[in-house]
Order: sequence, then structure tokens, then C-alpha cells
Amino acid sequence: MVIAVIGPSSRGAVASELAKHLHFHLIDEDDIIPTSQHSLPSSSAAAVAESKTLNSFFELVIQIAKTIRLNQGLIISTKLSHSSLIDDLKQLAGTADERLVIVQCIEAQDASYRYQFEGVQVFTVDPKRFDANNLLAEMSSKVAKRNSTHLHALSLYNNYQPFTESGKGLKCKRCLELISGPMYQCMECNEYIFHKSCAEDPCDLKLVRQSCPKNLRASKEPPGYELPPEKQKKCETCELNKKDFSVSCRDCIFKTNMEGKFLPLIINHGSHSHPLNLLMMPPSYDYKFECCGCGELGKSISYRCYDCNFNLHVGCVLLEHTAKSIRHDHKLTLVYDSLEVTYWDKNSCEFCNNERKPEQWFYYCSTCEIAAHIGCCAADQSQ
Repeated sequence: MVIAVIGPSSRGAVASELAKHLHFHLIDEDDIIPTSQHSLPSSSAAAVAESKTLNSFFELVIQIAKTIRLNQGLIISTKLSHSSLIDDLKQLAGTADERLVIVQCIEAQDASYRYQFEGVQVFTVDPKRFDANNLLAEMSSKVAKRNSTHLHALSLYNNYQPFTESGKGLKCKRCLELISGPMYQCMECNEYIFHKSCAEDPCDLKLVRQSCPKNLRASKEPPGYELPPEKQKKCETCELNKKDFSVSCRDCIFKTNMEGKFLPLIINHGSHSHPLNLLMMPPSYDYKFECCGCGELGKSISYRCYDCNFNLHVGCVLLEHTAKSIRHDHKLTLVYDSLEVTYWDKNSCEFCNNERKPEQWFYYCSTCEIAAHIGCCAADQSQ
């Protein structure tokens, strides 16, 4: 989705709040074009100069957009003093088959800046009374869906009651009961809405370790999403187009995991202060990341904090908090914060004698004051 937050003033705070809630990229015209250029005298020469400046801004936006994934969302904050520039925004969204939504920031004194746009969903807000939750709920119910996939990044809302445009309460995608109280919602679509407890179920990692297929824990190789036919679930788009389940379809993978309850959609992990979203990408997308736990490269599937660009292997998330090794007599405790002063001099692995990077997790014996790579302990447990 591409959201253009427009208006002559006070739009920056609205754009920033939306970007924070949606975890979208943000490009602000005021960060690129000096404010002084927006307040030039209204002479014809100044108008021409401003028009050229805005055209340059949109050219720059398009260049930046080409370097990011538009299906992860983009918000553009712009004065949009020329309504003709809407065609550039339409073209930008169209190149990635994404929706374009306009959010007009209109205060009483700015009423003359209101534009009419054809073929684009427009929402009008008063920046002084702006509430992101209310706007996003309205957007979720009114914005038409495209037959395209996105990451379904779920955001948490506490004590919030969403409603459809008809006034009927929305139902949890997993348990099919009416939503009330804390919930997670994908703000790219209103297809995925969950009770907090349903999104985090099962919250007991012991149960996840028992039920999670081993192929989803793979760290160095893309996970095998191939499952028995009775466990494969087609997404609504593939159902509509009469297509079979495909490991190349993100929504098919998402729905299969959701209904099979192989992995929780959301995990609250002791290593990070924010909830972590489950991200499952088809192998063909060649999605790679560096695990913030072990430091190794990961592929296709991770638990991710979109705010902090924090990623973990599924296998690292499921590590036991305490472990036993055949090479040591005592139980070892998993440590996330390697930078605590207690561990500053523990810069090598007791088991393999190789260097231990301080930013990576490790297992620690407080009795003997030794540290070991998590991989070395995992290798012992697999024997």
C-alpha cells in the first residue's frame, strides 16, 4: 500500500504516526525540500520554481521507492500543491500492483486546499484531533482489497473494538468469535484480525517445540513448506482463481501455518522488548537475514520486529532456557545480553575454544563461570 498524506501544514505528525503504527517506510517532503521554498512570494517566477522543485521531489520519491519493497508499505508526506501530481502517485503504486490511498490533513483555515481525486480512496482528518487507531479502523473497512499478497505484519491494539462499515463487529480469523479487548490486526487488509490470545497461541514455547515440524526450524537452508495435502490451505485469492496450494504464495503459507498452528503468529521473547511477528516467505523470494541471536544467516522464515529490524531464526527462538551438555557437568543457562559486565572476559567458547562474539547469545555456567556457543550446545543435544 502507498499512502500519501497531503496538506499545506501539520501533515508531518500524521504521517509519522501512521508510519509508526503500520511499520511503513516514510518519505517526508519537508525533509527533502527546505521549508523556505514552500513560503516563497506568490509571483509567477516563484510558482514556476516551486513547481520544478516539487517535480524533482516526486522524481526522487520514485527513485527511492525503487530501492525498497513497496509491498512492505510506503507513506509519502507532501504538500501536493498541484493536484496533477496525483498521476505520479498512481503510477508509483501501479508499478508494484499496490493500492494508493490519500489522507488529506485539513484544518478549518485550509479548507481551500481540499482536492477531489478520481479513482483513489480519500480520507480526511483534522491534524489537531487526529487518532491513528480510528483512521486505520476506517481504512481497514473501506479500502478495497487487491488480489495481491503482503507480509501481514500484525500490530497490537489494547482495549479496542473494531467495526465493519456496516456496523457489525469483526470476528477473529482463528476462533471466529467477535473481537473485543486486546487484538492484533494486519493494517494492510482487514482479512487477518486476531484476539491477542489467538495470535500468541500457543504462548508456551514447550508446546511449540513439540509441535513445530523440524523443517521449519532450519537455519542455513530454506524451510520446506511442503506438507501433506490434508494440511495445505489455499488462501482466498488462490481459491478465487481456482489455483492449487503453492509454496510460492505467501498467503497460502501464512494460512497453512495459521490453521495448522505450527508456529505462533506472534511471540513475546525474552531477548527483545517488542512482540515478534512470524515472517514466512516463499523460497523463490530469496529472503535473507542475519539472526540477532546466533549471528548466522537465515533464509525465508524468521521472527521479526519491524520497528527495530530485529530477526531471529525459529530454531533460536525455540532454544531451551537451560541446557545440558555431555561436555560439562552442570546445567547451562541461555544468556541474551552478552554485554553485561559479568561476561566481558568470557570471549571464547569453552567447548570449541573459538572466539565468542559479545553481541551473540551463549550458554553460561554460573558455577564454573564458563561460556559456550549455542551451536556447540545444540550439537551436543542432537547426538
